[in-house]
Parts: sequence; C-alpha cells; structure tokens
Amino acid sequence: MRTKSASLSVFLLISLLIILADHALADQKPEAVLSEKVFNFQSAWEGDTVTHDFIVKNQGTTPLEILKVDTD
Repeated sequence: MRTKSASLSVFLLISLLIILADHALADQKPEAVLSEKVFNFQSAWEGDTVTHDFIVKNQGTTPLEILKVDTD
C-alpha cells in the first residue's frame, strides 16, 4: 500500500511540474513592434525603383519569424 501512495505522489508531482512548465512557456512569445506601419511613396515614374526600410523590433521573449510580407 505504501508503494502505491508513493507512486501516486510521484505521478502527481510530475504532472504538476509539466503543467507549470507548460504555463511558463505559454507566456513566452514574440512581439513585433514597428516604428511605422505605413509609408506613402508619393509619385514615381514607371520603371523607377523605390525603396523604404521598415524597422521591426522583437520585444518578445522568443525568436520572431517573419514568414510573409504583403505589399499593396
């Protein structure tokens, strides 16, 4: 009977540790912050190359992956 309660205690302890670790990891996420979200290029001649740099900072706690960028 004693080994049964010890096994149950170990199981409950491991379960609690897994739940706490999962909760701590859920709070960690990337957070993209842009100084400007829109830029108006004004007029340009056809064939001209126009560029603009958007500065993206990650203020989160895990790496930020930019997988897709849409332009208009």
